[in-house]
Amino acid sequence: MACSRCGSAKHVTVDCQTAIGGGMPWSSGSSEEHDTNLSLQQPVTAQRAGNTPVDALIGAQVGSYRILRLLGTGGMGSVYLGEHTGIGSRVAIKFLHEHLASNADLVQRFYAEARAVNVIGHANIVSIFDMNVLPPSRYYLVMEYLEGNSLDTQIAQGPVPMTRAVPILAQVCDALDQAHQLGVVHRDLKPENLMLVKRGRQNDFVKILDFGIAKLHVNMAGRKTATGVIIGTPDYMAPEQAGGENIDGRTDLYSLGIIAYELATGKTPFAGMPITAMLVAHLTQEPKAPHLINPNVPVAVSSAIMKAIAKKPAERFTTCGDFAVALEEAIKPSSSLAPQIAPPSGSWESAAARATPAPPEGLEAKVGTPAPGSPSRSGNPKTPVQVASAPPRYVARFDVDVKFDNGKSMTLPCQDVSRAGCFIVSTELPRVFSRITLSLPGAGALQADVVRHVNAEQAQAWNMPQGFGVQFLSVKPEQREALDKLTRGLPVAPVAPTPVQSVADDPVAERVLADLRKRIQGDHYVVLSLPPEIDVPHVRARGRELNAQLRDLQTRPLSTGQQKQVEAALERVRQAVEVLGTVQKRAEFDGMRFNWRGVAMALAAGLRATELEDIRKRFLASNPGTEARVQLHLLTANGHERDNNFTDALRVVDHILNIDPLNLELHHRRNALLKKTS
Repeated sequence: MACSRCGSAKHVTVDCQTAIGGGMPWSSGSSEEHDTNLSLQQPVTAQRAGNTPVDALIGAQVGSYRILRLLGTGGMGSVYLGEHTGIGSRVAIKFLHEHLASNADLVQRFYAEARAVNVIGHANIVSIFDMNVLPPSRYYLVMEYLEGNSLDTQIAQGPVPMTRAVPILAQVCDALDQAHQLGVVHRDLKPENLMLVKRGRQNDFVKILDFGIAKLHVNMAGRKTATGVIIGTPDYMAPEQAGGENIDGRTDLYSLGIIAYELATGKTPFAGMPITAMLVAHLTQEPKAPHLINPNVPVAVSSAIMKAIAKKPAERFTTCGDFAVALEEAIKPSSSLAPQIAPPSGSWESAAARATPAPPEGLEAKVGTPAPGSPSRSGNPKTPVQVASAPPRYVARFDVDVKFDNGKSMTLPCQDVSRAGCFIVSTELPRVFSRITLSLPGAGALQADVVRHVNAEQAQAWNMPQGFGVQFLSVKPEQREALDKLTRGLPVAPVAPTPVQSVADDPVAERVLADLRKRIQGDHYVVLSLPPEIDVPHVRARGRELNAQLRDLQTRPLSTGQQKQVEAALERVRQAVEVLGTVQKRAEFDGMRFNWRGVAMALAAGLRATELEDIRKRFLASNPGTEARVQLHLLTANGHERDNNFTDALRVVDHILNIDPLNLELHHRRNALLKKTS
C-alpha cells in the first residue's frame, strides 16, 4: 500500500513511517486529511452510515463550551470543535481516548503538552487555554482553533518554491529557538505538526502543534524513556534520537532540516524505505543534495539544508536561528556571489569524491529537465519539476549465516536488505563497529560493519524486531548485482555450485536446471514456486513433482557439473518440503517472517495448540513488546465488534495478526468474523 501523502511504500496501518500516537490536524481545512498515527481507530461521527452509535460528546457542555462536531482522531485522542455559549468564540477541544485514561503515564504526557506550550509562550505555537477532566475520566485540553491546512497538504502538491518555503521555515526556527532557550525540545517535528493559517495579510503564518511528547531538557540528563513510550517519527528522527542518546535543540534542528529537504524536493531523503533500512540510512548514508534533485533549489539553500541534517550534532548549525539566517541569506539576489556554507565532513560535497556504497533502490529521484530558454529563478515562472515517487519497495526476508568477530557463528533472519546494508533480527547484539562476515543468497560471503543496534525498548516503540543493522564493505560488482536483485525480489543465481558449461552438457537437462538456478537460493516458497498462503497438501504435492522431475534428469547423460547441480537441487527441494510440509516447522518458519496465513495453513493441517504456544514463546522472546501492541489494537477491534461493524473488526484483526502471527486466539477470532461477514 502507498502513503496517501508521499506515495511511498508502507505497511497497511502506517503512513510515512510515523511512530507516535498523539498528533492530529484540528483545523477546518484538515478534518478530512489522512491521519498519520499508528491507531486503526477511525473518526466516529453521528452522520456515519450503518448502525454506529451517535458520539455522546457531540452537543455536550464542557466548561463554557458546547461541542459542535468531531474534527479528527488519532492514536491518543480526538479533537472536537467547541463554541463558547456566551460569546460564540470557537476552540478546539482535545480529549484523551477514554480507554487510555487508566494509564497514568499517558495522562501525564497528555497534559505535558499544555505545560510545555505554557512555558514557551510563542506566537508561532498553538495556544492552550485550559486543561481539565470531564467526569469520570475524560481528560481534555482547550486549544486555539486553527483555520488552515497542515504543511504536508502543501508538500503533497510537489516541491515548494524556496521563496515561499524559507519564510515558513524561518517562523518555525524562531519558535524553536525560544523553546530551546527555555529548555524545551519538541522531539516530533514533522509536516503534519506544522499548520499554515492566515493572519492579516500573511497567508503562511505558522503554528506548531503537538508538544505532547516534548520534554524539559534539564530533566532529561541521564534518563531513558520509559519502556513502551514511542518518541519521534523515523522519517524525521535525528541519529542521536533514534539511538537513545542525549538530545538537545539540535535534534529538532535535524528534523526541521529534513522538512526543509522535503519542501525543496517533494520527498524526504529516505522515502519509501522500511523502518529498519531507514534507521541505518539516517546513521550512515548521505542523501543526495536537494539542488541535485530539484534544479530550481539554489545551491546556497541546498548547502544550508545539508548542514542542518549533518549526522553529528556538532556539525549542524548551533541554533535554529542560525539555520534561519543561512536560509534567508541564501535566497537573497546577491547570495549567488556570497561564499558558500562549508558542508560538514562526510556531507554531499566530500562524499562525491570518495567511494561510498550505492543507496538503496528507490532513493534516486528523477527530475524533469528544464526546457531550453526557460525562465530563471528571479521571480519569474519556473519550469515545473517532476519528482518521481519512489516505487513500492520489496522487503526481502530470508536466513543468513553470520560469523561474529569472536568466532561465533549463527543462522539469523534477515528482515531487510539494500545494496548498502541489511538488518539482522537477533536478541544478541554484537558490538557497534565490530566486523562480521555474513552469507546472503546469491551474493556469497560479505564483510560488514555493525553500525547500529535496535534494542528491546526501541523494538517495542518502532513496532519491529530487535536486532542490528550492518553496512557492507568491499562489495564486488557481481555481489552488487545480486544485492540489487534481492532488494527488488528478483531471483538470484546460486553462488555454488557454479554451473559448468561443456560439450558434455545435456541440453534438455540444461533447460530445466536454468530455471532451477534462478530459484535455488531463494527462501522455501521461492524454491518450490509456491505462494506463502499455500496449504500443506499442495506443498507436499509440489515437492513430489519437483523430486520426480529431478530424478528423471538423473537418468539422462549429464555432465559432471549438471550432476552436481541436480544433487544440490534435490537437497534444496527436500529442505523446503521438510519445513513447509511439516506443520511445526512451517509455523516456526512463517511466524518468524510474520506470515500469519502460512501459520493458519499449519493449524488447518493439524498443528496442536500446545505446539503453537511453544513456538509463540520463542517468537515473543525475539519480538519484545508484541503483546502490548496487540492489546492496544484489540481495543479498536472490540469497539468495531460492539458496533456490529464486523468488516472493520476483521480488518483490524488481520493487522494484529501481522504483529502476532502465532496468536491462536486471534486465528479463532478471525474465523468467527469471517462467518459473520460472509
